[in-house]
Amino acid sequence: MTDRMLSDLAGLPPDQAAARLLVEIDEADPVQAARLDAWLDQDSAHREAWLNAQEVLASFDFADEHRPLDLPRRRAKALRGPRSVTPWLAAAACAVAAVGLAVTVAPWKAEQATPAAATQTIDFETTDQQRLFPMPDGSKATLAPGSALDLAYTEGERRARLVRGQAYFDVAHDAARPFVVEAEGRLVTALGTRFDVRSDSQGLRVTLLEGSVRVDVPDASPAQAAVVLRPGQELLIAPGKPEVVRQADTVSAETWREARLVFDDKPLSEVVAQLNRYAVLQLVIDDPRVAALRITGQFRAGDNARFARGLAKLYPVRAMPDGPGRLKLVRAD
Repeated sequence: MTDRMLSDLAGLPPDQAAARLLVEIDEADPVQAARLDAWLDQDSAHREAWLNAQEVLASFDFADEHRPLDLPRRRAKALRGPRSVTPWLAAAACAVAAVGLAVTVAPWKAEQATPAAATQTIDFETTDQQRLFPMPDGSKATLAPGSALDLAYTEGERRARLVRGQAYFDVAHDAARPFVVEAEGRLVTALGTRFDVRSDSQGLRVTLLEGSVRVDVPDASPAQAAVVLRPGQELLIAPGKPEVVRQADTVSAETWREARLVFDDKPLSEVVAQLNRYAVLQLVIDDPRVAALRITGQFRAGDNARFARGLAKLYPVRAMPDGPGRLKLVRAD
C-alpha cells in the first residue's frame, strides 16, 4: 500500500475501501501492514468495514464452514455489530490476483456414439494434472494426477473400474441403475452420493463425504459381510492387515481436488453456467433480474450449495428446491 493509495481511499465509502484493501494489501510487508493499521485507527467505521470484508471473503473461500475462521490478526481490532454488505463489497472482497490450481474439464469421448442399452467402455487417464470428467448420466469424476479409470454403463448398472490412483465421484441419483466403482477387488456401490476412492501401494481407501455407500467383495461368502459407510467415515484395506473403518479427514478428502473459478464482472447467468459444469447439483435461474447480477470473484468449483448460501448473504437472492438435483435462484424481496 502506497501513500497515494491511502489518499485514494479517502474518497471511498469505508466498505469499498476495505474491499480494495483486502484485494491489494500485502500484510506480510511491514510497511503496508503499518499503513493498514493507520487506516483502521482513523475511524471505527473502517474497522467494522474491514471485519465485514474478511467475513464476506471467508463465506466463500474457507473449506469447512464448521471450523473457526482463521481471519487475520486485525480482526481483533474490528468492531462487531450490525453489518450492511453491498454488492460492490461482495464482488471486490472475493476478487483475487491469481488462481493456484488449474483443472482440465475433459469431454466425454463417446457420449453420442453408443445407445444406452449397450455397454460403453471408456478409458480416462491423467498424467501430471488432475482432470474432471463429466459423464453421460450427469455424474462427475475427478481424477488425481497419475490415475486411470475405465467406465462401462449398461441398462441396469453404471460401473467404473479404478485402474490406479485416486478418483472423487459426485454421483447423480438413479435408483434404477446403481453406480458401482470396482477397485482392489472390491465393489463400492452408491445410489446418489459423493465419495473418494484411492488405490495405491498402501491398499484401498474409500472415503464417504455425503450419502451412503456399500463396499462388497464380489461373490463373497455369507461370512464376508458388506461394509456400509456413513458420511464422514472411511474404509481402509491394507495388504496383510484387518479392514478398518474410522472417522475420515474430510477436509483433506475435499481439498485435494479443489478448483477455483475466477470471474471478473460477469453476469450471474454465466457464473452459474460455469459452476454447473463441475457439480451434480445444478443451479437454475429463470428471472432475468437475477441472471443479470454482476459477479466478480473467486469461487470453489463443485459445491453449488455452498455458493448459493454465500450468494444469499450478499444479494437479495435465495435458493429454493426445483426438483431432483436442482436449486433455483430467485429474488428474496
